[in-house]
Amino acid sequence: MAKFEQLNQYVTNIFSVLIENQDLCKLLFYAVDDPLSEVDLTEDQRFELLHTHIYPMPKIPGEQSTQSSFLSIYFDNFKLANENKGIKDSSLVIDILIHNEIWNLHGTGLFRPYSILSEIDKMVNNERVAGIKKMGFDRGRLIRYNADYSGYQVTYSMSSVN
Repeated sequence: MAKFEQLNQYVTNIFSVLIENQDLCKLLFYAVDDPLSEVDLTEDQRFELLHTHIYPMPKIPGEQSTQSSFLSIYFDNFKLANENKGIKDSSLVIDILIHNEIWNLHGTGLFRPYSILSEIDKMVNNERVAGIKKMGFDRGRLIRYNADYSGYQVTYSMSSVN
């Protein structure tokens, strides 16, 4: 990362990109079977998703009074690039946590985590959202946090000035 102080700006940029996507916001905000048919979120509602449904850290949901969906966004795996010591490589990690009872979007033929994965991938994969190059999909895996929440962790590779 560019001297590490740019991490704050990178997270802000990523947050801005995510909350501009109405479909992603609806999938996170509305815990109903067809969230994409719900009314668009206002600008205030989209900003309220930050730190209630979208976090800049690895966050594990505690006791919840409602069934919810969460994103945790953070950087990991910092290292010098093999081919150029003036570049740092790292990973953007996104944890997608969904209450198990709202995975299935009944009547739509869709599943909430896969729809969220799709929206994130459209915004991040092969795009310059953070760092000095386009970000590339690295890997994804199933995660189980507790008896109520599971989802996916996806990582995208990124590069920045050392």
